[in-house]
Amino acid sequence: MSEEKNAKLSRRDFLKVAGLAGVAVQAGGLFAGGVAAGSDKESYTGWESFNPATMFFNREPFRIESPAHSPKGEVRQPSHITDYVFGRVAMFQKALMEKQDWVLGDPVDDLPLPPPVLAFYNQYPERLEWDYKTFTETIPNHDIDYKEYGNYFLLAEVYRSGFAYHGGNLPKAHTPPEHSDFHMMVAAGPGAPMQEVPLRDPIPFKSPDLAAELIKELAHRYGATMVAITKPNIDFFYGDGWGGCDTDYDHSKLPEHWTHAIMIGVPMEWDQIVAGPQFTASYDAYDRVSTAAVRIEGMLKGMGYAARANTPMTHYDCLMPPHAIEAGLGEVGRTGYCITPEAGGNSRMAMIVTNLEMTTDKPIDIGVANFCSKCKICAEQCPSGAISMADSPEEQEWGTGSVLRGYEHWYINNGACYNYWRESMGNLGCRHCVSVCPYTRKDNWLHDMARELDPRDPTGVVSSGLLWMQKNFFDYPDAIEYRRPAEGGHFAVYGPEPYFMDAEKFLDIPLNNPSEGVK
Repeated sequence: MSEEKNAKLSRRDFLKVAGLAGVAVQAGGLFAGGVAAGSDKESYTGWESFNPATMFFNREPFRIESPAHSPKGEVRQPSHITDYVFGRVAMFQKALMEKQDWVLGDPVDDLPLPPPVLAFYNQYPERLEWDYKTFTETIPNHDIDYKEYGNYFLLAEVYRSGFAYHGGNLPKAHTPPEHSDFHMMVAAGPGAPMQEVPLRDPIPFKSPDLAAELIKELAHRYGATMVAITKPNIDFFYGDGWGGCDTDYDHSKLPEHWTHAIMIGVPMEWDQIVAGPQFTASYDAYDRVSTAAVRIEGMLKGMGYAARANTPMTHYDCLMPPHAIEAGLGEVGRTGYCITPEAGGNSRMAMIVTNLEMTTDKPIDIGVANFCSKCKICAEQCPSGAISMADSPEEQEWGTGSVLRGYEHWYINNGACYNYWRESMGNLGCRHCVSVCPYTRKDNWLHDMARELDPRDPTGVVSSGLLWMQKNFFDYPDAIEYRRPAEGGHFAVYGPEPYFMDAEKFLDIPLNNPSEGVK
């Protein structure tokens, strides 16, 4: 009897044995898996890998055959001295200093401005009003506020300075494309002077597909978070002021060797971008994307291909958003810039033009246009009111409607926008529309699910539900709170400043918190 009992296992004993066997199998599996993982040279450790995995959204199901931009009127190239707000206001400031008795209401032709700028102000008188306000009200008011509150935001400026210091040393083109793009600067050794040498003969690729594959891989490893390839379009190149070119250079056509364009983008530092408008900075992303672009230029030239980097820290010959959109990095949003699946509006971009033949990417449609038409969070939150609240680009309430320089799209009132730039504390600028955009989010399960479901939902239920949650479950300041105290605000921020920008914690200096006593 005892032998029979020993031959049979009870349910409990069976489960014990099975459990021990399972543990043994699992342990063996873990050991085998550990050996495999330990010997795998393709695995990564650390917080980031410089490989294409940083561009994690699959764009292929959303590619479209038609161009993202189609002319709807007479096309005009953008201008460094009119459309580019920094160039325009610099000339306006110089003219105002030369004719200090000029006041708004006097003939604009009395100002010593170039004819294109005078024509621009006559066509867009509201831009003249904003630019005049910049130097007669906004900057003087900022100087007053900075003396009172500047120290509280000082670490935001400190954070920027390191990137600006490095970015200012990146190489720039000093001769026209026909020369500079076919030469590279090299040094014989450490400390030796840089010398200009012509490029070697181009190294041939097996196919345009493989050329694109390699260039994208290297672009990621040089620091680009996102990368895509398109063809450069003369309509989106400035009609003046290309790097290294004299005023008599023909800017109306592309050089013959500018056949392809590599678009790259990186996000601004996430923790401080959420603390907009006062604590944000573009310079970290400006520096990183510029450095990556210069590296790509050097790599292409090292293979014998002509190349020129267009970057924030060196020089822009062209507009970035339309090229990025044609390359399929994203779509144009209500803000007028490119919204990408991975980083939303939190992208700073650069472009490298080259004569290397590569397979180009197609634009995408992930539903940004429909989402922006009903979202309006950026417009509601904009401290300057520079972003339109209209339901569509055709209904925009300023300028000449939805068609700008021959193309239809959203655009912002850059005069109003720039005035708030010069009013805000911390770093010059705002970037608040980037901070509040629902697309500007780190990657977690909720945002990843929304990113995948919304483009595939023809009913609009997903986006409507997400917007309802965004507007009802999350607290953030009203637009007026971002303004200066004298105008009813307290220099509010969308999210708390990063701890490394907390001047009260780190600095032994007198400072005033503009939010003290304000609920």
